[in-house]
Amino acid sequence: MDHDPRVLVAGATGYIGRNLAVALHEAGFRVRALARDPRRLEPIRDACDEVFVGAATRPETLTGLCDGVDAVVSSIGLRTLRAKPTPEQVDLGANLNILDRARQAGVGRFFFVSVLHAAELAQRVPILRPREEFTRRLVDSGTGWTVLRPTGAFNDMGEIFRLAGRGAGMVFGDGHHRINPVHPRDIGDLVAASIRDDTRRDTEFGFGGPDTYTAAEIVELAQQVLGRRRRVLHIPFWPVRALAAALRPVNRNAAGFLTFFGESLRRDMVGAPIGHRRLADYFAALAAGTDTESR
Repeated sequence: MDHDPRVLVAGATGYIGRNLAVALHEAGFRVRALARDPRRLEPIRDACDEVFVGAATRPETLTGLCDGVDAVVSSIGLRTLRAKPTPEQVDLGANLNILDRARQAGVGRFFFVSVLHAAELAQRVPILRPREEFTRRLVDSGTGWTVLRPTGAFNDMGEIFRLAGRGAGMVFGDGHHRINPVHPRDIGDLVAASIRDDTRRDTEFGFGGPDTYTAAEIVELAQQVLGRRRRVLHIPFWPVRALAAALRPVNRNAAGFLTFFGESLRRDMVGAPIGHRRLADYFAALAAGTDTESR
């Protein structure tokens, strides 16, 4: 590239997207952030060289979105427990709208942040199927693509930390299943490096952070940082399955996330280790009230 590479970050108002934008900006890229409400970019406004106001679910608002862009990074995915919008509208439809604009503009690379083992989990977790359908459409699009499959982000572990702070140290099942959660700033560093040296083109990459823990060990780490040692309670999985079944007729999104939660905790979620940011430091920042990235 004979210019400062310009990268569109779609999903920049979310936890992962905010960190992607900051990492890419710090790596020397010009960041164009897509936002329906620009006010939600205020925490990372200094990292956004350009702001494009539009809604990914409304293609009529996306004219010119990818003009002059060298790469697109999308972390767009459903995050709400409300019944609307649906994963078909967000995980599939919104990402297809962005891919369509990227193809029209001749963008050379499209990075999509998905979930480790999602193709396998989708057999039992319907809420993941629109994401996997988008992955298939991306691979067949003719655009250079990379599907990133992280294990889980630090903010998910933050919920465990907050429960431990309330004295609720608990795990589902025996607590022996392992995960190496990753900080999304490290995902951003990975994307930046992949753009610079053109690695991982037309591939999928499953990864996590540098440290692997069992579920019980994450609770124990949170208690250690908080200075509160309590017995870890083991909760059976059946209440999660029962609640998901009860919610399914009235709120498919909430039921879907509960199903994903239960299924992902019943297996190891360990990917290739990347990055240098550690969960213990993240917990320490939460305890000190100095973390601003998870808000």
